[in-house]
This record gives sequence, structure tokens and C-alpha cells, in this order.
Amino acid sequence: MANPQIKSGSIADHKKEEKNELVFSYLTLRNLIGFSGILLPLVLAIAPKRPSDYYGFEPSISDYFYTDRGDILVVVLCILGAFLITYTGYTWKEQLLTFVAGVCGIGVAFVPTKMDCLECNLSVHTGNGGVFSFIAGTGWHFGFAATFFLCLAIMSLVYFTLGNDDQNRRKPNGKLTQKAIRNIVFRICGWVIIGSLVVLGLYFIIKPDLGRFPIVFAFETLAVFAFGFSWVTKGQTLWPDGEHYLAKGVKNVKNMLK
Repeated sequence: MANPQIKSGSIADHKKEEKNELVFSYLTLRNLIGFSGILLPLVLAIAPKRPSDYYGFEPSISDYFYTDRGDILVVVLCILGAFLITYTGYTWKEQLLTFVAGVCGIGVAFVPTKMDCLECNLSVHTGNGGVFSFIAGTGWHFGFAATFFLCLAIMSLVYFTLGNDDQNRRKPNGKLTQKAIRNIVFRICGWVIIGSLVVLGLYFIIKPDLGRFPIVFAFETLAVFAFGFSWVTKGQTLWPDGEHYLAKGVKNVKNMLK
């Protein structure tokens, strides 16, 4: 029978996983999710072939669907969605959130935004409208994107911060524990995502004239960076408990070569 403490998420990550043979897989999956998010806007925005009126950027991340980076956008979103769908949390609620986020991430790829570009002849997706072309450019796309970010914000704020270590935030020397530091990062990332959604929501309601500044792309990128940073932190690439997994990996390789 499963440990009820693990189900409730009431003990620290490293205690839940210290005897788990799949701990490396958990950390790896979290880091893959995080780094996929962080790298996505960068890969899309660096030196695209298509000219843009928005200081070299597209109006939004979704608009790269119709550029020479369209395949990259679709592939990364689908991979990211698959990672999230297969991620197993410690409670059914946590697993449901990542499942919904994964489905919505794939939904963003399959139901693109409307085509609005200077030159739309660089993408294989031009004129296609995605897998579900009959709802492309509709509220479905924005619904998928908003739900994707909202689920990840809740994960960061509610579930990533669970654990007994946070109840004793400081070590005997007065410094914050690694878990307490990670929890601060999780909360900051979660609120950055929510703040970005609020700003974008107000932007679409008020529709201020900001010229050609790509405000949607900017705040989407901020939200994606926050989501990615949160998952990389959860994967203990940053502020790990005990020895860093990379250091352990190097030691294992050295031992194998002896």
C-alpha cells in the first residue's frame, strides 16, 4: 500500500525519492520539461528568415507557426506536451494538472493562431491552419494557451512548494534550507506566470496602441521562462539537496572507467 505521506505531499522531495529507483528519471523528466520551455522562445526568435514589423520578432510565440520555425514550434510543443502528460505527480490532482497542461500544449500546436504576417511563404504550415483547421485562429487557441499557463502556475505555487522542510526554513547556522530557497523560487515563478496572464488579458481587453512593440511575445516569453525555471529548479539543477546530480554522474562515470 502506498505511503499516505507521499500521497499528501507532506514530506520533502528528497525524502520521498531517496529510496526510489526512478529518482534520476524524475529529475531528468523535470529538467527536460523545464529546459524545453526555456529554450523554446530563444530558438524561435534567433535569426528567423522572415521579415517582421515587430523589431525582428513575431507578434506572439504562436505566430512563429507561419515562419521557417513553424516545425520547431510544433515539435517542441508536442514533445513538451508528451512530457507533461507522462509526468507522474504525488497526488491525482497534481497528475491531472500536468495532464491538462500537456493536452493544452499540444492543442496550441494543433490549433494555431490566425495567419497575420508580411511574408507567409516560408512555412510548410502556411495556408494549412493546423490539424484542426476549422477552429484555427479562434478562441480555442487562446483557451489552450491560457489553460496551459494557469495549470503550470498552480503546479509551481501549490504542489512544488509542499514538504516538511519548509516548516523549518533555516539551518542551525541561520541560513535558509535548499528546500526553502526552492519554495521562494517556485512562488516567484508562479506569480510571474499569473501576472503575465493578467497583463495579456488586460492588453486584449483594452487594446492600447503600443506601436510595433511585441507585447504579447514579450509576456508570453516571460511566462514560459518562469515556467521553465520553476521546473528546472524542481529538477534540482538549481539549489539541490545534497550532492548535485551532475557531480554524481561524473563520479559514476569515473567509477565505471576504473
